[in-house]
Amino acid sequence: MTKVLMATVTSGLEGSDFLKSGNIVHAPELSLASDERVVDCAIQHGADALITPRRPDDSALRLWSESVPGPKFLSYVIGIPGATRLPGITEFQQNDTDLDALATALRRCEQQFALGRPSVGGDPQNREVVLIGAGIVNLVTALELTDNGYHVTVLDKSPSPGSKDWRQYGCTHAGDDARMFTFTEMDSYNNQDFHGSAPSWFRAPVTENGWLAKSGSALPTSERAWIEEFQRVPAWLARAYNEDIFAFTAEAFHGWNRLRGDHPDLFEDAVFAEDILRLYSDPRGLEAALARHRRIGAVRRELTPAEVARDFPGLARPVQDGELAGGLLVPGFTVNVHKFAGKIIAQLEARGAVFHWNTPVRGVRRDDAGRLTGFACDRPVPETAHVVASPGFEGQELLAGSPCEGRIHGVLGGWIRISNKGIDLTHSLKVARKGHVTEDANVTVAVDSDGQEILIVGSGYGYVGTTTDGIDERQLAAMREGIRDTIERLFPDRAELPESSDPAENYAFKFCVRPWTATSLGLYHAETTVSERLFIINGGHNTGGFAQAPAIGRAVLASLRGEPHPMHALYHPERFTAFIEGGNH
Repeated sequence: MTKVLMATVTSGLEGSDFLKSGNIVHAPELSLASDERVVDCAIQHGADALITPRRPDDSALRLWSESVPGPKFLSYVIGIPGATRLPGITEFQQNDTDLDALATALRRCEQQFALGRPSVGGDPQNREVVLIGAGIVNLVTALELTDNGYHVTVLDKSPSPGSKDWRQYGCTHAGDDARMFTFTEMDSYNNQDFHGSAPSWFRAPVTENGWLAKSGSALPTSERAWIEEFQRVPAWLARAYNEDIFAFTAEAFHGWNRLRGDHPDLFEDAVFAEDILRLYSDPRGLEAALARHRRIGAVRRELTPAEVARDFPGLARPVQDGELAGGLLVPGFTVNVHKFAGKIIAQLEARGAVFHWNTPVRGVRRDDAGRLTGFACDRPVPETAHVVASPGFEGQELLAGSPCEGRIHGVLGGWIRISNKGIDLTHSLKVARKGHVTEDANVTVAVDSDGQEILIVGSGYGYVGTTTDGIDERQLAAMREGIRDTIERLFPDRAELPESSDPAENYAFKFCVRPWTATSLGLYHAETTVSERLFIINGGHNTGGFAQAPAIGRAVLASLRGEPHPMHALYHPERFTAFIEGGNH
């Protein structure tokens, strides 16, 4: 646990959720106390971090440093660091003691301890890697590894993509042929309002505008605990996590640009559509989105309803009907992910990669000390190879005995196709309908197997916990009708969608289950096996696995080379619990 002593007088603190994590001691009476008393209190509480209006003098800080083991964090408004750097204390100067300034100081504090966790590195001379799972994250990772001289083998429990019914596949190949990159594609869904309360989405059914897609029976203990962890994350920490999530997406943006430069053929015939039009049903939602995207420099244009109707004639009818309050054009892109993934697989195979389909890895084997000794798989996994698992939602058995165990749950989303004829969109859309049963929708420009121009509408959040057993058909029906309502409101004059010659494309509604975490952070875990190779787990990226795939690939490459990468620490599965409960930093 990181123990924080906060010796400030801050208006609004008591009405906020800053203290809900339980590891922050607020002592406003110390704001005017002597340095000796402040430090004595920090020592009594065993505080690793001290936030105070004024910097204590060096002698008091030296006593704190010597009395409390481990690294420490000091934040203050007024003060000048001593001429001699005090060992083990990182100093940060904040500009105020209001809630925003305290949130920034706490973020610096938490991130310092998170980044202090050592990375586990591999033998850079070993160039053999087995990847478990052929979803888009592992496919992009495999491409990164082959570009850097690694030989990869890919094991996947599903049939080869497109050869069987969609229900036999994981999220990449079961979902529809659409994926999107924006700078905010992966996001924190935890409460970020300092005076707000944790959302109750996971406890309310879809039919009541919640996210619960399971039947009415009581949730098992593991799922209740996961939901409780989601609700325990304080707003300041959720904001901190969101900044880290956005940072990795920004890194991935550069990775996507490199990928387009190095492998332009992968994007040919995959319906690459650049820039995303974000649309909003209410002015307040639009205003908040503009502020958020301006802050991170991700606005190309702001559009009034009249400008939306003028520049995107296919949307003139919903503007006329008052369905849209306006929008903004943001940097990003979409691809038809089935076509894109197929091109990656073909290129990897041409470069010597080997794919084994219908090859489930049913679990991990560990010795009495918990060290990984092998894998339960009909095709032996070589002990000499590093192993990278991207288990999605259904690979729970691969997490057993690791810090990732129990942390990935499933949230499903649905898909419906319509014709683009007469609508003629060239930009894909993100549509926000405040208070709607399917509040957020992606509308992706695509082409089907016959070359017909279509739009793929994906939307909905349906929590299923750790298994799809017990999904309530009423909740699926509510999600389906919600997507249909969005289609009716946005595209009332659409043409009928002709039947495709590919039977797999002629569905009325389907869904995929996205891997999700209670903290909204992705997971990254690396450990050394008994044969001194690496076992790496990555996943739980909620709506952002595709968007962040190049950054994940770089993090995996860094592990195999024995090099650090911020994702190793900031997506560590125990980041939240180590900060508020205990454990090694």
